[in-house]
Amino acid sequence: MSSRRRGPALVLLTITVFAAAFSSVLWATINLRQPTPYYSVYPIMGAAVMAVGAIFSAPVPPRIPFRITLTPTATLLCASVLPVPWVIICTAVGVSVARILTRYPRSAGVHKAIHNVSMDIVAAALAAVTMHAFGIRPRFEDSGLATSRWQLYVLGFLIAGIAVLALQEIVTTAAATLATGRPVLTVLRYMWRTRLIVGLAEVGTAGLVSVLTSLDMRALIALPAAMLVLHLVLTHRLRIREERRAWEHLAVLSDALASRDIDVVIRTAAAGAVKLFGAQAADIEIAGGGRLVRADRDAAVVFDGPAEEVPVYAAGAPLPIAHEIGANTIGLQGTLRLYLRGPRDRLSARERSTLRAFSATLSTSLDIAHAYALMRHEAHHDRDTGMPNRATLLTWVAEKASDTCHVVAIRLENYEFLADAVGRDKALVLLNELATRLSRTSRDAAEVARVGDAEFALVMWATTEMSAYQRACYAVATLRRPIHVGGSLLAVRVSAGMTSGAPDEAASLLDAAERVMWWAIRQGQDRLVTYQAGPIQSVPLARELDDARMSISFEPIVDLARGSITMVQSVPRWLYSRYDVLAADGYAYQLLDDQDALEGLARTVLTRSIAAAATWRNALPHAALVVPVPARAVTPRFADGLREALQGSLAGSSLVLALGQAADLPPGDASEQLRHLGVRLLLEDYGSSTRSIESLNAAPWHFLRVHPAYALDAGWRPARSVIRAAVDLAVDLDLAVIAPGIASDDERRELAALGCALGSGPHFGGEMFPSQIRDHATLWQPSALDAAAAQVLPLRLRRAGPAVSSHSPVQRGDRETIEARGPRFLGPRAVGHRAPASEFRSDEGGVM
Repeated sequence: MSSRRRGPALVLLTITVFAAAFSSVLWATINLRQPTPYYSVYPIMGAAVMAVGAIFSAPVPPRIPFRITLTPTATLLCASVLPVPWVIICTAVGVSVARILTRYPRSAGVHKAIHNVSMDIVAAALAAVTMHAFGIRPRFEDSGLATSRWQLYVLGFLIAGIAVLALQEIVTTAAATLATGRPVLTVLRYMWRTRLIVGLAEVGTAGLVSVLTSLDMRALIALPAAMLVLHLVLTHRLRIREERRAWEHLAVLSDALASRDIDVVIRTAAAGAVKLFGAQAADIEIAGGGRLVRADRDAAVVFDGPAEEVPVYAAGAPLPIAHEIGANTIGLQGTLRLYLRGPRDRLSARERSTLRAFSATLSTSLDIAHAYALMRHEAHHDRDTGMPNRATLLTWVAEKASDTCHVVAIRLENYEFLADAVGRDKALVLLNELATRLSRTSRDAAEVARVGDAEFALVMWATTEMSAYQRACYAVATLRRPIHVGGSLLAVRVSAGMTSGAPDEAASLLDAAERVMWWAIRQGQDRLVTYQAGPIQSVPLARELDDARMSISFEPIVDLARGSITMVQSVPRWLYSRYDVLAADGYAYQLLDDQDALEGLARTVLTRSIAAAATWRNALPHAALVVPVPARAVTPRFADGLREALQGSLAGSSLVLALGQAADLPPGDASEQLRHLGVRLLLEDYGSSTRSIESLNAAPWHFLRVHPAYALDAGWRPARSVIRAAVDLAVDLDLAVIAPGIASDDERRELAALGCALGSGPHFGGEMFPSQIRDHATLWQPSALDAAAAQVLPLRLRRAGPAVSSHSPVQRGDRETIEARGPRFLGPRAVGHRAPASEFRSDEGGVM
């Protein structure tokens, strides 16, 4: 039935009930008999009982259209002790007074009051007539029980109670159906168990009380006070029950809100708020109006979207009760709005406490769900640009693509250089602008992602190879256009590689496209996109490093006491691309698992270092060459190959192999072969790991170099302790300590005072190309430490006797003993190597 037809039908129902009530009152007025003055108090008490029964009511639960009243109890009670006309008159007077006291005479309130009063009058008339039909005809002088058989009294009372309850249910169901438009069965099923229990309780209570009043009519005088006490007890019990139910419901709702999905949290909260507070509707708004979820009275979500698009709840509806969510936190904030039934509906003190607890729980759940959403987003998207990452791209391609895929790997070649030059903030602005440009170039049947620090990927399908190639070239050309960032015009050199294949091989295709791109970059091909459609073979890293150009630079190592260049360190690097340079150190060697390839790279490094050293050999004929090689590569086979490399080019005593502290240090037979060749060993990066001391016993070392992290330029005090420990061990093991990273003459003096024999760093020239170090050696003027520094022996020579303080002069006898052991122990240079003194010193005072 439409709303246009329900209104007149509801009015017609009210008119019908009112006509029946008016007819009952008119008949009762005509047949009314005045009681004697002695019994005139009973009609007054009957009206009072009806008024008390109508006034005192309690909702179960609050704000639902069902209330527990004592009106049926009072109706049955009056019908059992008063004559029929007086039952109708007492009901009309008592219920009317009650409605006037408890309802405002306004519009819908007047209509509802007339309807309820009329229904109570008709119910009272029906109960009185039913009892009269069973022979229960009470008079003021005696009761119905005194003049009737008790069997008929009980039967008539039960039939009257059933008739009253049935009439109320029929009229109330019809009114609710017409007012709300709900089906009749839905209205009948609404809390039917509770309504049945309450109805039976009212009939039973009325029966017990009527028995008492039938035995003694004077009990009717005390009934209003007794009903008031009963109402207070019932209300208290209902309040306790409702509070327990509310907190239990809140606990269940809080558990339901413990979800990691923010959609589940906000929808569950909106529906739960309707049930928890008995509201007509509830709104939950978060993110400053960015999202609003509304649930109706059936706890069903009816809207989920931006707050500006939410429809008006109801024309003329009262203002909702609003409560802030997370107002005292720095997390996700919002507003909870409850739409109650009418302008007189308010939240009780208990409900306000429940609302605060619910809001706090909801705020916590929203923050947790929001945090998990951010984590899930960051797990699938790039943090800087918001673009999908590699894993997400491959997943999307596998789900969406249905035919041949064209994968393009795009590299920002000089992005790291620009980031270092302009700063991280401007670099992020530049990166986001490039990401935006790339996203604009991708249309339907295409996905873009950031797959590396300076690398993007573009995947296309449902297009031809030529069309995909043209789109890829256009995208790369777009990225190459200059960008204004902070007043600067910046351009990024961009190159790309492209390949094609089946969608289920997207991961392999992306790897292949990257290999094509890197091959083009290393070849110096300045093309937008290098395309290779055929199978692309994977090249091992060792092969790539072997094919890459190698750059050899050198760094002088100086005798700290005399200032002369005694050794030259080879610093090999691979030119991996136009902008990427890889140092030939442990960080690159650790990626090579093939032993043969590792030994081959080590031989290449050694051969090219020896060849490059020929440039400066005439300027430094007695300086030893230090070449870094991976410790895992020093095997007997490598030692045999080294013998061939040294023939006719370099004396074995002029070669020092610098080995890192790897897990596998040179085996004993390889070390023995190196010793026969005269090749000396240098332990690199002492102090960098817990294996430093263990490594000292793994090979016959001649030199020990402290890790660059323990340089003194940062002023880190523990660095001095590490250097002192290294010097102490070097004294015991007869090694020379090399200190890297010396930046000033003060550091040189301090390290010499600590016991370091050799040193390198910017103060002595730093890294140089072979021709530069030749010129540097020609112009180098050694500067020895002054005599005052030479008089200090900062050693604790435990093997030679009592320790000598590092701050006290050396006694005459001690110095003579030390001088007899060789010139490498003189002055502040603390330790030497295993070779005899004649081999250690050259005519220039350098190490051979």
